[in-house]
Amino acid sequence: MSSYVAVNPVGNPSSRFDEAWKEILDAYFQEFMEFFYPQLAENIDWSKGYEWMDKELQALTTDGLIGRRYVDKLVKIHSKTGQAGFVLLHTEVQGAKEEDFPERLYTYHYRLRDRYQLPILTLAILADEGKNWRPCQYQDKVWGETIVTFNFFVNKLLDYEGKEEELLKSKNPFGIVVAAQLMALRTQPNPQTRYDQKLYITRCLYKKGWGRDAILNLYYFIDAAMRLPEDLELQYNESIQALEEEKNVRYITSAERIGIEKGEQIGIEKGREEANKEARENLLKLLRATLKTQFSDVCPNSYASKIEAATMNELIAWQMDIALGQRPCGLLED
Repeated sequence: MSSYVAVNPVGNPSSRFDEAWKEILDAYFQEFMEFFYPQLAENIDWSKGYEWMDKELQALTTDGLIGRRYVDKLVKIHSKTGQAGFVLLHTEVQGAKEEDFPERLYTYHYRLRDRYQLPILTLAILADEGKNWRPCQYQDKVWGETIVTFNFFVNKLLDYEGKEEELLKSKNPFGIVVAAQLMALRTQPNPQTRYDQKLYITRCLYKKGWGRDAILNLYYFIDAAMRLPEDLELQYNESIQALEEEKNVRYITSAERIGIEKGEQIGIEKGREEANKEARENLLKLLRATLKTQFSDVCPNSYASKIEAATMNELIAWQMDIALGQRPCGLLED
């Protein structure tokens, strides 16, 4: 799905769980709720749809980005019961143990509550490798007295260990998701074992009889979660092509997949180019404005060509000189 990172010679490339979880939640939020939180899902009026509020969440939480999270999402749903009307669901997939995790969730909770004045439920998926880490509550105490108690709903993926075959048979797509996550964690040190498990779980996916979109969504999750060294990845692609020929289906070919990877890389590089171009334009505008203000006696035509041909480092150095009240070295001289 994405370009490869450096490969550990005794292990697999790092999995891209953040990308994988974000995309699968976007595609299957109702199924996510029904798989992990069925009792809560029954209170949601799915017929009225739901609204993602990830940008709003990011605006309130950018100063709290600590620890390693796979994904952090906010959705507004319609409630079937009570007088609530709308309810916010804050969902976090946590990839590693974090001592301040409960407090951080509480902080997000009260910020969201204060901002939107709506009921909020916090849902946490613990995707770490520590079996004994199971936070579900935050308490604030003063002199031994409990001032605040905040509860959140937790699912621990390691609790599904040993149930992989059952998960792979599930009609809910998150059966495949959880199985792939567990297999990815278990096979990190061993590329050949991961290859075997990745091919096995993909075969199970192709047996589901689901539509092309569902197959592709889950294929991408498996691919991002269970990344392989390049030689085994090529072998895996060949095996999938043979599997599709065997089943007389064509979901995604090796050529298409390679094209996606190249396209993603081109997109990343293009994005960087655009960002650099925008940064340069902004710096040029600032430099021209400060030169005009502080060196109004100098004709702009005398330095215009130098500015246009300058590197970013030169532009920054000149702007710093001006900011310090100095004449920009090498710019205004003949």
